[in-house]
Amino acid sequence: SAPLARCSALSARGGETLAGFAGEKGRALKKTIADPQIAYILLAIATIGVYAHSFDNPFHYDDLHSIVDNPHIRNLGRVPSYFTDPTAFSVDAKNAMYRPLLLATFALNYAISGYEVWSYHLLALLLHLACAFLVGILSQQLLGNRWAAYFAAGLFALHPINSEPVNYISSRSEILAAFFVLLGFCAYLRRGHLWGLYVALAFAAGLLSKSTAVVLPALLLVYELIIRRRFPVAEKGLFAALAGLFVLYVSMVWSLIAKATVGAPVRPYDQQIWTQVKAMVFYLQLLVWPSPQNVDHQFQLSDSFFDPIAGSAACLLLSLVALALYHRHRHPLVLFCLGWFFIVLAPSSIVPLNVLVNEHRLYLPGAAFALFLAYAGLRLKQKIGAQCVGGLGLVILVASGYATVQRNGVWQDEYALWGDAAAKAPLMARPFIYLGGAYVRDGRVTEAIAAFSHVVRRDPNFSLAYVQLGKLYREQGRDDLAVDILEQGLQIDRSAPEIWAELAELYRLQQDWPKSLSAYEQAVEWAPNDPGLRNNLGNTYQVLGRGLDALSQHQQALTLMPEDAETLLNLGNAHKMLRQMHEALVSYRRALAVREDFAGAWFNMGYLLEEMGDSQQAMAAYHRAAALDPAFAAKASAYRKTLVGKP
Repeated sequence: SAPLARCSALSARGGETLAGFAGEKGRALKKTIADPQIAYILLAIATIGVYAHSFDNPFHYDDLHSIVDNPHIRNLGRVPSYFTDPTAFSVDAKNAMYRPLLLATFALNYAISGYEVWSYHLLALLLHLACAFLVGILSQQLLGNRWAAYFAAGLFALHPINSEPVNYISSRSEILAAFFVLLGFCAYLRRGHLWGLYVALAFAAGLLSKSTAVVLPALLLVYELIIRRRFPVAEKGLFAALAGLFVLYVSMVWSLIAKATVGAPVRPYDQQIWTQVKAMVFYLQLLVWPSPQNVDHQFQLSDSFFDPIAGSAACLLLSLVALALYHRHRHPLVLFCLGWFFIVLAPSSIVPLNVLVNEHRLYLPGAAFALFLAYAGLRLKQKIGAQCVGGLGLVILVASGYATVQRNGVWQDEYALWGDAAAKAPLMARPFIYLGGAYVRDGRVTEAIAAFSHVVRRDPNFSLAYVQLGKLYREQGRDDLAVDILEQGLQIDRSAPEIWAELAELYRLQQDWPKSLSAYEQAVEWAPNDPGLRNNLGNTYQVLGRGLDALSQHQQALTLMPEDAETLLNLGNAHKMLRQMHEALVSYRRALAVREDFAGAWFNMGYLLEEMGDSQQAMAAYHRAAALDPAFAAKASAYRKTLVGKP
């Protein structure tokens, strides 16, 4: 027994030594991680790891008109024009928005990688990491606890609700605007050298990224009133400067604001307000438990407090506000975070937007949620201990990262994204519109017809569905069905120019020129600023021998789209029809100056030159047309034979 006792004593001393060694190593590791540089490097590594497999995710929906088809971003020399021309935001002037800094980042990406998506995703991820670091800095300032700040930064970086703005390239506007708002807030709290100037510059840059950055002055004011419990008299100069920037910005974009709020809002304000009251509660749920996520949530309109869901949501929100106000002296940060949440969501709640709820709108409110949860952890630590709270925080971060990895996979292609949306929101029309578009692109006609038919049944006001069905039926040779579906669409909305245009095209292919003309005239009446429709109407007038009417339409199209090669060709044809040979030649040459490889313009110019008696120049033009496009080779050869022997 004596040797056993000695062994037990040695074992106990060894255990104490091992425990002491482990404790020293644990303390050393904790001290190392507590260093801000190490902590944020680890956070960057974790975030990059979570998003590493998303760098091949393609462009989606709004990316197409604002990036892929947008010629304005293909030249860095165009960047200064972004600050004066809102129409540079999109290939379609109807989608004009004033976001010059956002466009500048797109132009930079295009200069780096063209339409290879990796650089777009890389820049979005770097900006997201920068926002996460700012959330950490801001939390350190407000909470005074380094570990709580690390948790807030980590939760913001890894929260799956932020996977949409990181994956969806056009939603970079949310990240960019949030970056400048957070930067301005941090500068306001740190009060370093020239801090007021930095706050003002951050505010201006935010406004140049997205209009939602207007919330920065309100956030600063709420911070002063709730956290510091004073009115910012000493900072009145800064707030006056921010107000001046706000007025200047509004004056610059007033036409866009007026259209969205007064001129042509997408829905009545009673529907907008009560629907967004419901949305506030929905957004809170997504922050707390982000499942199920969807690019197009199934969300319905409300228009009254007496709507059971809207009324219940209003009561819940009022209860949260009342509770936060009641505890404002003990927990002012809770009231501040709730105020942050409401303030940041106010612009998209007040202004009627096409989509009722969007996950990317939660990007900046998510910073307040991360701050609130970090504060809750500090309070909980006093009751259950630091180790339990630390373990719980680690579980939350790991679960968030895992959910984000899973969500990133949904953005891998159109079928995954919109198939997921359609499965989760079968009553919504938009997922089926985009699914149908993908089916059309890949030649899956039966599936495309099924998708667009679902849209027509679900949302009869979606005119694009009628157009797509009309095209599909026409391409199948089922003209009767095509006419029926298009006329069905016109019974719902006779002011839809795209339906009239498709009907006109159908009649054109049937060579029913009077009906085609009538349909094109209706299309132009409802969309007078569409140059493509005016060109098609002009061409129809030419077929019917109405040269002057054709000339007028092509001239108006050219006014809407100056120096467009196709329009100049059409204009030349109209002049030639009216025997205005010199004017026709000028138009053809202008078309070729715009697009030198335009085979149709070379061929028509050759035909014109032949009529004008310039056989040598005509031969050269025919030869150039045939060299550029084999489709013109036979015709050009025939015309060249008639010129042999002519002077």
